[in-house]
Amino acid sequence: MRKKRLGVVLAMCLLVSLSLGAAGTAEPAAAPPQGPQLAATFAGGWPYSIPPTGHFNMFVANAIELKFWREMHQLPLALYINATGEYTPMLATDWNIDAASTAMTVNLRSDAKWLTGEKVTAKDVWTTFYVYRLVGNPAWTYISDVTVVSDTQVKFGIKSATPLFVRNVLRKPIVDTLTYGSYAEKTAELVKKGLDATSQEWKNLVADFNSFRPATVNSSGPYYIDPAKVSQASIEMPINPNSFLADKVQFKTLTIYNGDVPDLTPLVLSGKIDYLTHVFPASSMQAFERAGYTFVQLPGVDGLAIYFNHALAPLGDVRVRQAIAHVVDRNRIGQLALPGVSVGVKYATGLGDGVTESWVDVSKLNTYPVDLAKAETLLKEAGLTKRNNQWYLANGRPFELALQCPSGWADASTAATEAAQQLTAFGIKTTFNGIESTQRTPNINSGKFELAMSFFGTGQPHPMYAYEGPLLASNTGAAGVGISFPMVQKTSMGEVNFNTLIQDSVKGWDVEQQKKIISNLAIAFSETLPVLPIYSKQARNLTSNGSRTVWEGPEHLYRNSAGDDNFVVYQLLHGMIKAK
Repeated sequence: MRKKRLGVVLAMCLLVSLSLGAAGTAEPAAAPPQGPQLAATFAGGWPYSIPPTGHFNMFVANAIELKFWREMHQLPLALYINATGEYTPMLATDWNIDAASTAMTVNLRSDAKWLTGEKVTAKDVWTTFYVYRLVGNPAWTYISDVTVVSDTQVKFGIKSATPLFVRNVLRKPIVDTLTYGSYAEKTAELVKKGLDATSQEWKNLVADFNSFRPATVNSSGPYYIDPAKVSQASIEMPINPNSFLADKVQFKTLTIYNGDVPDLTPLVLSGKIDYLTHVFPASSMQAFERAGYTFVQLPGVDGLAIYFNHALAPLGDVRVRQAIAHVVDRNRIGQLALPGVSVGVKYATGLGDGVTESWVDVSKLNTYPVDLAKAETLLKEAGLTKRNNQWYLANGRPFELALQCPSGWADASTAATEAAQQLTAFGIKTTFNGIESTQRTPNINSGKFELAMSFFGTGQPHPMYAYEGPLLASNTGAAGVGISFPMVQKTSMGEVNFNTLIQDSVKGWDVEQQKKIISNLAIAFSETLPVLPIYSKQARNLTSNGSRTVWEGPEHLYRNSAGDDNFVVYQLLHGMIKAK
């Protein structure tokens, strides 16, 4: 057996032995630990819908799961530390991949319990993943099967060796068989019959599941959602006395305020917030600093890009896209879009600059500096001509563009307006076209755009995820024509197939080999420019560290993604954040 221990066991947590709560009861029978060392509440924020729109089916749209805060009430098997590439056990104690890379065995804690009193067992893990199978979660791209070995051991079949397999197993929040078991069993029955998502029986079960509305959310984490304490303003989550982490956390309750920037700004100014990932205007952030708040500066791993409609002439010509890249001043746009947060992209690889420097041979990249002479040469090579400071197509029509962007996205609208002005000054008349944010994805998917502002990059630890958005979801996998970018392209490396590169970039356990493929993928992306990354967001997360609270986590935790592997969640679960 080849042992794959990707984390360190929480030694202190292994000593916890809780006897609180009565099995089978809907509410905890014992009072949560509320010693004098516990502060009243830790307060965060996230937008959610209240019932009946909001609900407690954690697998369906409009679920009141609270994004990364969900891990405070429904734990995954492990947490992830980006700086070390290691996983820290939560519901799992350890995991082993066999020598042939055909299966991974996961061992569970013996002292983990649900709010209702039942033990967390391998059957709950099995249930979780079979519900994911029902709803078509990408985890089953890597998993071949899930088998219950014993109450504390579960085995995952490996469909293909890749680090994404490990992440998809260890980072999923685990749900309970008590709530979801019947749907998992029905899914398993369909699988035994040889049916899949294309069958009518499967579609019927999905439709039934989509309307399933549990009355409560069963919790394994240190807090739980009490339906009686879900309001339009906030959710107050009490301590779950049955959790093995109940005596680890330092606050009596976890409060999540509902809303976006306008809703939460007054709460920050009144000193009621401890942590937010929301992006506030520079003026507001200055006011927050004067009020005693501090900020965690995050690396820029994602941001906004200009998407090209490759089906429209002359945007399908790579020389035209490269010319536009030499015209648009990304540094200036980064300075203007959201001062102190947005930063112009240096490398047009589809990755954040820091990720690019870690994974890619940057010596082979064209950084597309502002070079209007080079842009003119490229456009002339593509058959365009310029008269009276206006570029014309070969058919004599003026080369004019419209750049779509949601009007409500203040930073992106500023960026789009500036980019349009720069292109117009160069002789490509470009107008800003403000749209509703709900139109962005449908317009791109259906090809109803010329240029459009949308996302690039990823907070996930593997760069492959960055290419799923522009090259797959908004292209070959779109519900329509998408950006119409051909996945086979000519490059300085010869003809490349982006589909093949994406698939090969996650194969095997050898990260160094994957870096070579990611490097080729990034170089090909930079040369062909399916989209043009403009600026990344080095987001500043608001914290009460130093005013209301004291954060004691190691500095390297802040290299984690705030959205995908939140560092505050990690610290709260380990008792590293306390009241001041």
